[in-house]
Amino acid sequence: LKWLGLFAPLDLAKLRDAAAALLKRVGISKKLDADALVSTLSGGERQSIAISRAMQFAAKVIILDEPTNNLGVEETLGVLRFVKEVRAAGHSVLLITHNIHHVFQVADRIIVMRRGEIVAEQTVADTDLLTVESIITGADMSALLKETRAK
Repeated sequence: LKWLGLFAPLDLAKLRDAAAALLKRVGISKKLDADALVSTLSGGERQSIAISRAMQFAAKVIILDEPTNNLGVEETLGVLRFVKEVRAAGHSVLLITHNIHHVFQVADRIIVMRRGEIVAEQTVADTDLLTVESIITGADMSALLKETRAK
């Protein structure tokens, strides 16, 4: 146990175990040094820690800005599992991402913005990947796909 000023002692072993359990939920299987400075961690490790903190504090609204950037496959799957879990528990998640495939796995509504303006808003059930890609790029993706397959 370690005293933190006038505050009650902290059970550092218990805190490390809790942190390891949260990181495991996000998909981090390797053991991170709990005493390491954040500045020494990789981008993916930092992102995983930020997501784990959101999980720990059970925020009512969780904003994830490119949460799968710099993450490996296992960590990415952990983040998507986390989003599904917190949604099922009644929390709201705002997922900002360029990975449309992830959006379709976890979202119920899609908002596409361009230069700070909303250009489209649809439910996932009412749209498909090609339509959203067309909105994002401004190109007719279905026509482009047909043209590519014809070659």
